[in-house]
Amino acid sequence: MFHLASSLYTQYTKREQYNILILGLDNAGKTTFLEHVKLLYPSSSSSDSKRRSSIKKRKNSQDESAEQTERTTSDILKGKRILPTVGQNTTTIKFESSLETQLSSQFKNINLKFWDLGGQKSLRSMWSRYFKQCHGIIFIIDSTDTERFQECYETLIDIANDDSWIDEEANGSMVNVPILMLANKQDLPQAVDLVSLKTGVFIKLVSELEATDSKLLPVSVLENQGLKESLEWLVTRLIYNKSNKMPEYK
Repeated sequence: MFHLASSLYTQYTKREQYNILILGLDNAGKTTFLEHVKLLYPSSSSSDSKRRSSIKKRKNSQDESAEQTERTTSDILKGKRILPTVGQNTTTIKFESSLETQLSSQFKNINLKFWDLGGQKSLRSMWSRYFKQCHGIIFIIDSTDTERFQECYETLIDIANDDSWIDEEANGSMVNVPILMLANKQDLPQAVDLVSLKTGVFIKLVSELEATDSKLLPVSVLENQGLKESLEWLVTRLIYNKSNKMPEYK
């Protein structure tokens, strides 16, 4: 009886885990994105008691506005020394939705495991090793680096057409996963705005990634602008894509 109860409890408390690759050219802001996500969401390893303590502290700070919270995480991040990734960084967070949607109940038991992979040209050939086990991709674009837009476009097309997506068990069909493209550094005056990006070189992605669930959104990773909204979109698409790519259960 004890073993049955233990088994039922374990099954009930399991969380869906989705593996997300953070890709992009070097210096686009991938590691900064990961570090900010770690500040915004609880770690999957955090205990319930710590979580309750954190919630209590938040309730006791009702005067603190959302804008002040964002500034706080940005200030913490600006005080860190973030080095370029050589190899990979990983972290797993408990996703928490801030939106009331039809899928809100499904958002309650989701972990996101992020893999931040180095973006230097010499390291990009290793990305495909992770495609089989990933459920979604976040591709970060430096919207101030106009000279590398074409390189971003070509890199995205290479990702979408990589042979690693071919599912031999499904008669050689391609496995499609959501691709969230983030136009980073939108807080800077020299940044190219979203409309110009969509009507420029990235307009080709609309037709060439037609079979893939993709979205281009504006963000400032450092200033925490658009991060939670972007993850809301991605998690929604991961849920809809379950039949194509089942989550792991942890």
